[in-house]
Amino acid sequence: MSSSMQPASLATALASNVSNYKQPKTSHPLTWTDDKILEAVYITHVHTGERFDVESLFILTSNILKRSTAVADSVVSKTGAPVGLIEDKVPLPGYEPPFRKLKHISSQMMTTLPGEHHAHLTTMSILDQLKTHTWDGKAIFALAAFSLEYGNFWHLVQTPSGDTLGRSLAIMNKVQGVEKNRQAIADYNSLVKNLLYAVECITELEKLSTKGYDSKDVPALPEAMQEIPVAVYWAIITAIICANHLDLLVGESDDRYELSSYDVKLASIVSKLKAHLTRSRRHIGELEDYWRRKRVLQTPTEIVEVIKVLIFHNEIQDPLVYDGLNRQMVSIEVFRKKNVLVFISGLDSIRDEIRLLQSIYTGLQEDPRELKGCKKEDFKILWIPVVDEWTLLHKAEFDNLKLDMPWYVAEYFYPLAGIRLIREDLNYKNKPILPVLNSQGRIVNYNAMHMIFVWGIDAFPFRPDDDEDLTQKWNWFWAEMKKVYPKLQEIIKGDTFIFIYGGTDPKWANDFSLAIEKIRRHEIIRKADAVIEQYHFGKEDKRIVPRFWIGIESLFANMIQKKHKDPTIDEIKSLLCLKQDQPGWVLLSKGPNVKLLGRGDQMLATAIDFEIWKEKVLEKAGFDVAFKEYYDRKRRDFPVACAHMQLANYPADILDPIYCPDSDCRRSMEIASVSYKCCHGHTHQSDAPAESGFVQIEKRT
Repeated sequence: MSSSMQPASLATALASNVSNYKQPKTSHPLTWTDDKILEAVYITHVHTGERFDVESLFILTSNILKRSTAVADSVVSKTGAPVGLIEDKVPLPGYEPPFRKLKHISSQMMTTLPGEHHAHLTTMSILDQLKTHTWDGKAIFALAAFSLEYGNFWHLVQTPSGDTLGRSLAIMNKVQGVEKNRQAIADYNSLVKNLLYAVECITELEKLSTKGYDSKDVPALPEAMQEIPVAVYWAIITAIICANHLDLLVGESDDRYELSSYDVKLASIVSKLKAHLTRSRRHIGELEDYWRRKRVLQTPTEIVEVIKVLIFHNEIQDPLVYDGLNRQMVSIEVFRKKNVLVFISGLDSIRDEIRLLQSIYTGLQEDPRELKGCKKEDFKILWIPVVDEWTLLHKAEFDNLKLDMPWYVAEYFYPLAGIRLIREDLNYKNKPILPVLNSQGRIVNYNAMHMIFVWGIDAFPFRPDDDEDLTQKWNWFWAEMKKVYPKLQEIIKGDTFIFIYGGTDPKWANDFSLAIEKIRRHEIIRKADAVIEQYHFGKEDKRIVPRFWIGIESLFANMIQKKHKDPTIDEIKSLLCLKQDQPGWVLLSKGPNVKLLGRGDQMLATAIDFEIWKEKVLEKAGFDVAFKEYYDRKRRDFPVACAHMQLANYPADILDPIYCPDSDCRRSMEIASVSYKCCHGHTHQSDAPAESGFVQIEKRT
């Protein structure tokens, strides 16, 4: 480039670098749509992944412009520059600004020909020179180039009278003319402030976009990034317009551009970016809060901390919950070192779940106090209602529901702090769930609701293994029953309640059948939506009865020989003992899940007394729970009877070998039959030991 080239020709030459770019047909940028600007701008961008140290450059630029605009404001208001109120930031140590590149771009700005069309061409030329930079880097470079001239001007305004060199430079830059047009300076300064704020927003959004947030977590961020290229265009062209108006500061501008129009346009851009930034910061704050809460849930140390992150906002110092038993608010410290059944639900259609939990709450107060190595007193119930937006109707329904809850309730009327944790990590899908947390806050069971509906308090302590054990506990029964009566497979499907009974007393069997039929047709049962069926075992085909008992006895024989005791052996012994009892035996099952096995006379008495306990069907968690509760009470009215189990054709290797007492024989005796009998602690008038039971063995050689 020759030294004789005039400023106009310099701008023309530089603008020719972008002459091949597709330009909007209209000559005035303010009339172009964002889509047209984006189309023109985006083709200048090259994605290299390379990042320049624009952060330090922006720090210096921001320091220059904030102090410069402060000096300008003081000139307008005649108050003196408020230098002490501005805090400069410090760039990275050893940072060296790209001086030559900044001076080159600054020169382009200052020498751009009058007219919006030429301002646009210079903008495109600068974008082409910065094509490998990030979008915020482009805007920062342009702003920094402008700040060189703008900062120098206002620095000279403050030149002390004793600085001869400074005063000479001030005169050369005509700074003495700043007093001529204060209103023009105020308008100009407003535009520069908007420009700085726009670049700050662009920089902040660009920085947030590099942190790897998922668009579904921070949706405002990708929306903002789509508008950044257009915002960068307006930032650069505004910097060029400002550079062309430096003479306005000394009252010599012919106002070639309408500064107010660019100020309005930039204010609109800033408003959009600010809205995106505000939303992004809010989303990121919520996301980071969720991550913090999730870390507590994933690596808990104490149940109280987990309850805090599920319910309460960070600013709540002393979280309280409602104690339904004592009807007062109490500290969540009541959960410390406790296991908690967390009932999570909405407010609609949860009466069945409340009745279910009422039976669990009652069961936790009853004996035995300790089961499977866990103490019932260490278990608490907490209801967390999920309501997106509380209304007066919601509050009224909430108050109504908690009256039926003797357990603890999370009482809040603001957005639930841990709602995302509840929905995503506890898998709440607007249907009631019942996670079980241990005293360390670890999730023992993500949802115990189904197993409690099936087993009630028998599911204690509500671990998945407990459900599996209960489910498998009676597999042996169904396996043998289906062998002799395959149709049973269809009968036990679903949630149907079924009574299976057998025995040798036909009158008892008939009376029991009539009592169950009466219950089945009762209005209370219809209201409870319970379906009850009955099956008299062997009534249709008596041949299946001995085959069934042979299978059960063989199963028992195999189990008793094992070194490790099978947990189902107790149920098998119970059934074998009831086989000998008069008048018979009854098994109550809900689908394939056996709920109760009992003596025929006690089960009949319970069924006959239905009118006494019928209301419990609706009050309790189901027909089976109400039946079992009354059965347990009714059986106390019956005298204690000895349990008896007679086993025929027992295999010889069940017991240790018994040898013939004859010294000439000494052969192993064959066990012909075995009879087990227990009188529950009563004294025996026999040669039996003083313990509660004995075994009679018939032997022959």
